[in-house]
Amino acid sequence: MTARLTAAVFILGGLCVPCAARAQAPDDGGTSTLSALLREVRTLRQAIERQGAVAGRAQLLIGRLALQDQRVARGQAEAQRLETDASVAASGRARTQAMLAEQRAAIDRAKDAEEAAVMQSQVRMLESQLKQESATLATLETRRTEANQALETERARYEELSARFDQLERDLAPSRP
Repeated sequence: MTARLTAAVFILGGLCVPCAARAQAPDDGGTSTLSALLREVRTLRQAIERQGAVAGRAQLLIGRLALQDQRVARGQAEAQRLETDASVAASGRARTQAMLAEQRAAIDRAKDAEEAAVMQSQVRMLESQLKQESATLATLETRRTEANQALETERARYEELSARFDQLERDLAPSRP
């Protein structure tokens, strides 16, 4: 009877072991599937976080690019205004120089000393005006030069931001479907 009991235990044990092994196999498969799903979820979460960060950077860069575009436009307007002002001042100075030359020539043709004295007074007034116009023109030329330099600096900044935006676009291109 003990021999039969021992045989029955071995047979029963033999039958249970493969069942236990079979029961664990699907459990291991389920665990590996669950692990794979968790990895995939983590990867997707990281991709979404990365995309959010990139989108934020892109929006910030677009805003900076728009602001820089406005700065360039203001710089261009200022440079053009100063160019016009300098041109007007140069024309005014040229007219004053012509009038001064004309007055000096008229002094030489004057018939009497009183007429020459009046013309000499006008010459001094024109010389003073010419001096003031020359100073104004020099100031405008200096400001125009500074405005053009500032404009070139702003354009360089714009180009730099534009290049960064283009690079960001190229970086994003491969990840798009």
